[in-house]
Amino acid sequence: MVFAAPGEALARAEELLAADPSPLHASVAHQVIGIWQRDFGDTRRALAQLRRARDLAARADSAEREADVLATLGVALVHAGRTRAGLAAFEQGVARGSGHTRARVLYRRAYVWWVLGRHGEALEDVRRAIPVLRQADDVIWTARALTLRATVHLAQGSVERADADFTAAEALWDTTGQEHDKADAVESRGLAAFRSGDVPAALRLLDEAEERYAKLGTPTFMLTIRRCEVLMAAGLATEALAEADGAIAVLEGIGGQSTRRAELLLVAARAARLAGEPQTSLARAAVAVRLFAGQRRTWYETHARLVLIEARAATGRGSGRLVADAATVAERLAAFGAPAAPEASLLAGRIALDLGWTADAERHLAVAARSRHSGPPLARMTGWAAQALRARAAGSARGVLEACRRGLDVLDDHRMTLGASELRARATAQGAELAALAQRASLVSGGPRRLLVWSERWRATVLSAPPTRPPADPVLLTAMTAFRELAARAEETRSDGGRPAPALEREQRRLEREIRSRTLHMRGEAPGDGDRFDVGRLLRRLGDEVRLVELAVLDGRVHVLLCGQGRVRRFEAGLLAEAEAEAEHVQAGLRRLAHPGAEARLPLVEAAGARLQHLLLGPAAAHLGSGPVVVVPPGRLHRVPWALLPALRERVLSVSPSAGSWLRARDTAPPPGGRQVLVHGPGLASGGAEIPELAERYGAARAPEGGTARHRPPGHEYGPGGSSPEARPSDTEAEGAGGRPPREGAARSPGGPDDRPPGHGYGPGGSSLDARPSGTEAEGAGGRPPREGAARSPGGPDRRGGPTVLEGDEARVPTVLRELDGAALAHIAAHGTFRADSPLFSSLRMADGPLIVHDFERLDRSPYRIILPCCDTARFASVGADELLGLVTALLPLGTAGVVACTAPVSDAAVVPLMLALHKGLDAGLSLAEALRDARASLPGDAVHQATGWAFTAFGAA
Repeated sequence: MVFAAPGEALARAEELLAADPSPLHASVAHQVIGIWQRDFGDTRRALAQLRRARDLAARADSAEREADVLATLGVALVHAGRTRAGLAAFEQGVARGSGHTRARVLYRRAYVWWVLGRHGEALEDVRRAIPVLRQADDVIWTARALTLRATVHLAQGSVERADADFTAAEALWDTTGQEHDKADAVESRGLAAFRSGDVPAALRLLDEAEERYAKLGTPTFMLTIRRCEVLMAAGLATEALAEADGAIAVLEGIGGQSTRRAELLLVAARAARLAGEPQTSLARAAVAVRLFAGQRRTWYETHARLVLIEARAATGRGSGRLVADAATVAERLAAFGAPAAPEASLLAGRIALDLGWTADAERHLAVAARSRHSGPPLARMTGWAAQALRARAAGSARGVLEACRRGLDVLDDHRMTLGASELRARATAQGAELAALAQRASLVSGGPRRLLVWSERWRATVLSAPPTRPPADPVLLTAMTAFRELAARAEETRSDGGRPAPALEREQRRLEREIRSRTLHMRGEAPGDGDRFDVGRLLRRLGDEVRLVELAVLDGRVHVLLCGQGRVRRFEAGLLAEAEAEAEHVQAGLRRLAHPGAEARLPLVEAAGARLQHLLLGPAAAHLGSGPVVVVPPGRLHRVPWALLPALRERVLSVSPSAGSWLRARDTAPPPGGRQVLVHGPGLASGGAEIPELAERYGAARAPEGGTARHRPPGHEYGPGGSSPEARPSDTEAEGAGGRPPREGAARSPGGPDDRPPGHGYGPGGSSLDARPSGTEAEGAGGRPPREGAARSPGGPDRRGGPTVLEGDEARVPTVLRELDGAALAHIAAHGTFRADSPLFSSLRMADGPLIVHDFERLDRSPYRIILPCCDTARFASVGADELLGLVTALLPLGTAGVVACTAPVSDAAVVPLMLALHKGLDAGLSLAEALRDARASLPGDAVHQATGWAFTAFGAA
């Protein structure tokens, strides 16, 4: 009962002791209290209770009772860090017990061997225990022994054997009422899923185990350790560090197990190293090494030494001594059969290479490279990284590129098993070294084209395939609704000059965690991405007029790859660190210019723009030609206001996360019907002044305040099938109502992706590859409306009775999402909030609360064009190797071909004329980039309006 219902067991034991029991029964009660204190409380009190239980068992003259207590005492002593005394207690217990009791003692000693990292002894003891436990028909202890054996198999990398034992144990647990052990089985299955490379399943199972433990009131320190391991593999090292440090503080506060503290310190050290905090890693690892050594836990001590060496290497302390230490650790880990052995060999080889010790490096790297053909994905990645370094040391650029290609292919396959876009983005960090090695090799041997290919190989890969749609999970949908309501209440409190109640903020954070957690559980739908980047195709699409400028960063310096006129040229520009610092200065200047009275700063901001141009474009600025320019910056330069650079200020300018994503946007056909949606959120200083004029321009009959907007037919709900209580219309009905295009595989109307005319539009007047079709042809093919002055088809663009206007109480998240799904153009005037701590909770404020990125991911198809005249909507979090998380990057894989968004806070009043001019250009048949260029030119020349124009960027190719 102490595991199934610990609180009740403790109360029953204390009640029994109060009744003056016999020594035999008192021994049982003290043992129960000792187990409770050992696992849930103070280890010192646990030892006192268990010694009392042992003495009472001796008084009762029960050898079997004494053997059982000695086993429990042995576990407690080992967890307290007193390994020698603990093993001595087990020796006595094995000697005193017999038959069934001895089998239970052997099982617990096997558990201690596992804690100590002595896996051979653990398997031997559990091998002796299981037949006896089965013969005695002891279901609970047999299931525990099978679970333990499976866990030991996992520690040795034997996933198949572990699966067999977990399956057998689970069948036994189903026949018992041991809820704690059932939770432990779920946790163990989560560990098995992780070891086999299934990160979403691991997170789901560990979260389920945590819920089960919470119902029992059971501490979850071991679960925290395992969850941190999975978080690190998923690229969430900062979160893992926070969880581990939090658990350490709780454990120290209750005087908990020394063994668990050491394990948590080891996890925290690894997380800190991966999070880029080598000094923190050093501190945690040094304490862990000391604790493990004192506990005689050589297996764990060796793993902690590996992290300590990695942290020292990360601080730039490479030395011959460090190579020797890493080699020694690698040998010990290999002797243990630990999966981390190749990682240690790779570390030794990498340090030796940095020292110029090529012979030593080759020896260690050859050992590490053996892991490239088997094991879980990250282990194979280690092997391919070692192989790439071997090829580089041998001077074989071809060998480097082949190893990098094979390694990144492994990681590609692994990423596509992850459903959540956040996990896909963060997982790319595992390939950062391979991508950098390949780029360096390309720079030396392959020329600009090859460098472009490798720059694209690992840039914005998350945008290469749509994210997995969130499931129609009632719990998830309920949590999102509750989160929105709480966020709206909190915002209302802040608007009234107060601060939300702490309980409200805590509940809001809890709901955020639940939403994010359930999203991370999603598995990927596609086995891989076959859409490889083709330089020739890019150059053909660019033609002679358009230039694409891709910025690659190698060893801290910006290299400009200028694409156009059938060739790729490379130019060297400035240092990335200097460009980042200058971009921050420019952002600060734009923030000041958003307010009246800062006119004197305008020349300073313009001068900073010129400095940025020198750092980012260098001599390439003189070779941009006179046509449109597409800029593809690295993730760390996402905050640059590109329109401020002198060479780009008067141009048709768009920005794309990668050349590949620009090509995909170019090939995205607009939906039939040309449906427009205008949304006006609450609290804008301008009052959404552009919305009435835009509604009039597009011919809408505006809904009265709080009235009913024109909607699509009933049942046409956003999200995947099943998210609405009403039946969805057929594809034909949706198209007939100007809805989304048919689902994949259904017949498309003319102008779908396969029917788009060649050269259909980057911009007017020769900015496209080929001559653009006439207005009638363009419209008939589902393209954008013709240019101003061109012949229109009768009635102009097909607007299906004008746009949908949502304002006041109509601008609620479910309604907005329903209308946005499959629209041709959406204009959302609402306050934007960027969440650097959790970018997928970045939001647009609607009448009923925030519209977050997770909401957009539920759309079947996001609008073809989206205009976001809101502050900070073009801000992103840079994660992984070169990935961006934010509102714009969430829209691009979902069917949006073009976005206009803002990189800085702007004046609401100054935004209105910019937006009206922008829509005037769109109505004349211009692309977003063309219309934005003309809109900037139409603004007044004062500082506020100029800064507002520079703050907006056109993304994509629509």
